[in-house]
Amino acid sequence: MSDFIISVENISEKDNIDVGGKAYSMAIIHKNGFKVPAFFCVKVNAYSNYLIESGLEGKILLELARKDFSKMRWEEMWDTSLRLKNLFLSENIPKYIEDEIRAEIAGKYTEKSLVIRSSAPGEDSDTTSFAGIHESYVNVIRIQDILESIKLVWASLWSDAAILYREELNLDIKNSTMAVIIQELVEGDKSGIIFTKDPTNEEQMVLESVYGLNEGLVSGDIEPDRWILDRKTGVILQHTAPSTRIKNIILKEIGTTINELEATYSKNEPLSNNDIKKLYEVSISLENIFSCPQDIEWTMKDGELFLLQSRPITTLKDNEKQWYLSLKRTFENLKKLRLKIENTLIPEMIEDAKSIKEEHLENLNDSEISDLIDYRRKVFLKWESIYRKDFIPFAHGMRLFGDVYNKKIKPSDPYEFMHLLVNSNLLSIQRNRQLTKLATMVKEDKDLRKNIEKRILEGNFEKELDKFVELFGKSSYVQDKNQLLKLIIELSEKKKNETKNSDDSKSMEITFFSKFELQEQEYASELLDLGRASYRLRDDDNIYLGTIEGHYLNSLEEGKKRLVKRSIQKNISPDEIIKALKQKDYVPKVEEVSQVPNFSRESVVRQLQGQPASQGLATGEARVIEQKDDLFYVKAGDILVCDAVEPNMTFVVPLVAGIVERRGGMLIHGAIIAREYGIPCVTGIPDATNIINNGDEVTVDGYLGIVVIEKIE
Repeated sequence: MSDFIISVENISEKDNIDVGGKAYSMAIIHKNGFKVPAFFCVKVNAYSNYLIESGLEGKILLELARKDFSKMRWEEMWDTSLRLKNLFLSENIPKYIEDEIRAEIAGKYTEKSLVIRSSAPGEDSDTTSFAGIHESYVNVIRIQDILESIKLVWASLWSDAAILYREELNLDIKNSTMAVIIQELVEGDKSGIIFTKDPTNEEQMVLESVYGLNEGLVSGDIEPDRWILDRKTGVILQHTAPSTRIKNIILKEIGTTINELEATYSKNEPLSNNDIKKLYEVSISLENIFSCPQDIEWTMKDGELFLLQSRPITTLKDNEKQWYLSLKRTFENLKKLRLKIENTLIPEMIEDAKSIKEEHLENLNDSEISDLIDYRRKVFLKWESIYRKDFIPFAHGMRLFGDVYNKKIKPSDPYEFMHLLVNSNLLSIQRNRQLTKLATMVKEDKDLRKNIEKRILEGNFEKELDKFVELFGKSSYVQDKNQLLKLIIELSEKKKNETKNSDDSKSMEITFFSKFELQEQEYASELLDLGRASYRLRDDDNIYLGTIEGHYLNSLEEGKKRLVKRSIQKNISPDEIIKALKQKDYVPKVEEVSQVPNFSRESVVRQLQGQPASQGLATGEARVIEQKDDLFYVKAGDILVCDAVEPNMTFVVPLVAGIVERRGGMLIHGAIIAREYGIPCVTGIPDATNIINNGDEVTVDGYLGIVVIEKIE
């Protein structure tokens, strides 16, 4: 008996903890006479030994000690995950474990296509499924690729989704461990899933199927045929065909690809009535074996049924976390989403922003203002919903590129890939260039500055200012020209233009492409382009949304001013403002204001640990942003301290020497814009705006993620 591997035939109840839930359930299926693709399992002690011998155990504990996971936002979890996973890429599996794996493969699996899958303890149990949480690698053949895939499956134990899921279930994250299944790949001609109990109707069963491999169905890239069956009888109650049945997932030389389905298949359902009857009978048998409703994955090859896994049906309790876990998208899905965003959503968003533009609110009567507020709010809420549904998931394009880059390059810096995504055509950068142009005009003409201070606008400056307002409009932060002029004057006083740190992105790009085989070059190029589009749109879409929000807030402010004249100046919701403007005698309901916690400004904290988000070192006076108007008090050389730098706030970034944010993550807007300007940035510091005071001398270390505070007297 091997210390580190075990075959499916030898797995018994006592091995449950050693092989993990997925391998153990598959062994039970095999022992009950059902066909399961041949496999062996690399036991959890192989993972434990790997951590100890490589020194990763201590490094992981140090990363986990940075910040309590329960206090992290999604972006911070992804950053932590990225650093943790990167640790696995440069450390080799101990030779004595590798030798056992090599020997087992040489005996039964030489030159066979394999699937490398996770099997963590607790995975596929009756309380924790971990469905889709850990990584799997399909069609792996070469021994070196198999060993690399094992490490990547181990590393997926530390994905942001896996960390979040364990935190949701109150599992001990620090003691997480992982077994790995090495399984022969059955190239099925049709595949699918079965829910033996429909989550929406317990009297029914759900069966889905696609041609080819299951990967497209699970990822959502290929729409399946769906059948609803009666749980008691197996009778087909309903069949829903996909909108198109033209693609399937097939094997390529390495991995898988989406293929055009032959016309003879696309016209027909993948399953016959006999297939459905067989699947029904097997699923009921599995439910009886495991004593609970099952989520079953299967494939058929030449009419022979193979079971790939069976796990209890479980659900997450937290809708917010369910939404986050759903954000992960495949390459094909992201390409479709990009086309939708660039060709449809962004143009529609721009048109909506134009349609709600109204510069002469004072000419409208109260009833018209009421209608305008209501209309603008509906437009804003519509786009806020679309932003959550489509724009946020597209940010995964950056993450996907980062994951692939790190697997191929194995850099010492897990964030190195960001240098290839930096794009000075960001809308916020273009806006800031225009502001800098206006500031330069003021700097070079003293008389112009005096006129501006007297609010006398004329000549070329006035034309350029009007052009700026026309191009970029109002936002949720900049509501009038006076604010804009104050910012321009401050920019004109800046002694030196900040320039972005130079990098060798071209040679990095060449190195990245060199890691792909000739037949994969097109994929590598598309992936890089997708990552750059994701990076750009992560910023741009917020600018457009901020413009729409700005118009809405502008009309809301006009409504509030009119109600103040009627001595109505309490805390009134937008609904109440709309009603009060419509009806002169209406008495609006006053909203209760929740008490904001009173954080003490007295603090002896001198050093804070956060997430390094943009490299560099800078010292300056703190400017703490607690409300929107605070932005217009930022001076050149200040350290910006805030909850988060939103895209519509980035007009102040050219002024500052460094950034400190409460929210964390390499991909949040403050981090992105800081890297564009070469400004050090540290994110993920809880209560940063409460610990740091205006005027404190602050040093931002963007290399180590440290903020040093010298308190003012």
